[in-house]
Amino acid sequence: MARLGRWLAATALLAAAPALGAGPAAAVDGPAVLGGGSGLFIETSEPDTVSECTLTAIGFDKTNTLVGLTAGHCGEVGMRVAAEYSPKSGTLGVVAAKSAENDWAVVRFDPARVTPTRQVAQSVINGVGEPPKVGDTVCKNGRTTGFTCGVAWETKRAWFRSQVCANHGDSGAPVLAGDRLVGMVVAGSDFKAGPVTVPLPLCKGGGDLLHQPELSTTMALVLGDIDRAGGPGSGFKPF
Repeated sequence: MARLGRWLAATALLAAAPALGAGPAAAVDGPAVLGGGSGLFIETSEPDTVSECTLTAIGFDKTNTLVGLTAGHCGEVGMRVAAEYSPKSGTLGVVAAKSAENDWAVVRFDPARVTPTRQVAQSVINGVGEPPKVGDTVCKNGRTTGFTCGVAWETKRAWFRSQVCANHGDSGAPVLAGDRLVGMVVAGSDFKAGPVTVPLPLCKGGGDLLHQPELSTTMALVLGDIDRAGGPGSGFKPF
């Protein structure tokens, strides 16, 4: 559920900004404030095109490196990252690792250009929690449809479906139980009642009651997979 955009101001800054560690970029704003629910622009292989996604969480890995998480389909390793609401802050980091199979990505941020925060709009992340149970109410914060809540109606070890409204650009959005991070939005999904599949539209925003269920991976899966890889992001702890 990433969305492709052509925000020329953002892509021009990404194109003009030097690689991390190569010196300061010219004519950029101060550090961008980022947390779970912040909008990200991630460059793609297509000219003048960015992938619009949502930051799941920001924190530190076992090497005390400032990193963030988002959905894996949002970008490839080595692609540069900017903040949607602070584009003049320039390049903030790069995609440092990803899994196509389990759909997560780790962004390595430049701590001189990013100020981490626990709170974005209504969502606050104060730690990682257990996956939700059927009937639990969970909430998500995405750059497209904002902060919305819904009931979890199917749960597995690795993923769960819920009615937390989401649309293109909300990929990577944190799913919360209270102030605990329990999942990451990765896709819309069909509604199935036994052998019958019911086509439903994507959610348009808060108050839209009839929409596709959202598929989220559990943080237990994401963090466990990152730890097994042993590279950037392993040992991740939210800020």
